[in-house]
Amino acid sequence: MVVTPRQHGPRRTRAAFTLIELIIVMLVLGILASILLPSLTKAKRRGMRTRSINNQKQIGVAYRAYIEDNRDYYPQVRGFAGVGGKVGALASQWRDVKPSDQDVALMGADTPEDERPLNKYVTNIDIFHDPADNGGTKFGVDSCFEALGNSYQPQVGSDFFRVKRVLGELAELKDSYAWRSIRDDEIRESPSNKIIQGDWNWPWDSADSWHGDKGEAGHVMLYHDGHAAYYVFPPSELMASWAYVPQKRATDGSPLVDSRNNLILDHEKFRAESPAEYRKIGNRDALYVDRGFEWW
Repeated sequence: MVVTPRQHGPRRTRAAFTLIELIIVMLVLGILASILLPSLTKAKRRGMRTRSINNQKQIGVAYRAYIEDNRDYYPQVRGFAGVGGKVGALASQWRDVKPSDQDVALMGADTPEDERPLNKYVTNIDIFHDPADNGGTKFGVDSCFEALGNSYQPQVGSDFFRVKRVLGELAELKDSYAWRSIRDDEIRESPSNKIIQGDWNWPWDSADSWHGDKGEAGHVMLYHDGHAAYYVFPPSELMASWAYVPQKRATDGSPLVDSRNNLILDHEKFRAESPAEYRKIGNRDALYVDRGFEWW
């Protein structure tokens, strides 16, 4: 018997995408990316912000433990970064301005780990490393933690940007205002408003803000009551004018001090020179420093 092979009809194959179809697919993908990427970027930024808040809350616990062990005083430090963390490599890790030996000491980059007072109160010094730390400072470092040993800058030695000093600077004259640290009972009137420290580049906006949205001056800040929060400062142009408050002076030009050797600041002149929208909080004057601390 002769078997006749089955005849098959012509095979149907899927034609390749046309150029127009490919262009349409690429346009759709581009639109989806433009919609999704900003949301993903924002989610990533807010995730790092949350980790930064957690870091600084733990540092707040370390501050509280130190205060309880040291007659209610905040620490004294050698350099802004010297409160905690590790030895930084600022002397070699700079891009824009070469730091001098004095700069390295002022920043506290060379402060040994065992001389950073909060290190004994934390289990891991990595909490001084902010997850969004991409550097900055006038030296143009790529990472404040690597260059300075600490991603967070406390208020050290003096009052500026409407924030009263917290930590004493050991390089200053002994028993001077800048040498002494603040005491716990000096902040009790409004502990939730008193800034202790924040992201290294606070209060500046634009590229120096690690956690800010759309160039705003947003930074994660730690307060005396132990809470940490994202805070948006006024624009940098205004903050620059608030760097220092005028001091009251004697007829010979020397600064006046009170019974505790604190500088007497000229609040009236400061408020008169401030923009109207920043002179009051509600219906009350926006005071500059404790006591009666109502703002920063």
